[in-house]
Amino acid sequence: MSSTNGANGFRCALTALPAARMVEFAAFASTLPSALAALGAGALAPGSVRRAADGRPAVLHFAPARWLLPDPDAELGAWLSAAEAGAGTAVEVEGKWAALELNGPDASRLLSSSLDVAAVLDARDCAAVVMFDCPGVLATSSQGYLVYVQSSYAADFKAAVARLCAGA
Repeated sequence: MSSTNGANGFRCALTALPAARMVEFAAFASTLPSALAALGAGALAPGSVRRAADGRPAVLHFAPARWLLPDPDAELGAWLSAAEAGAGTAVEVEGKWAALELNGPDASRLLSSSLDVAAVLDARDCAAVVMFDCPGVLATSSQGYLVYVQSSYAADFKAAVARLCAGA
């Protein structure tokens, strides 16, 4: 889906990312921060993103004691298996989330028509949010934003973005 180039709509492009393995991890309240070091939790607060070598998010710490791992590599996969023995619970959720990328000069303005992006992402790289009445996780990217919207809301989110890009 792409935007219009006219003055009536936002100049953005929304692209669906390829489906991949997706895992949510929730830490137990009794888990020591040192046990979560593989997630980056030892030094990173909620709102932090640990990025892979290509710049894509590897671990999104989107809420206290909750992480989203889009397409975890073998090292994180092995850590998740070991962590379930006492640090927390990992759940495969690839059907739960639709991964989208929103790029373009007006991407921030488009999202700001639903929420105050600057305030939400002030001193954060990601957050659990509701955009256009669609629950999701919003993260910054080098070109704009990565949006992990709950799959059952993906069509509505895409339609809202299309309306705004068309100037409707």
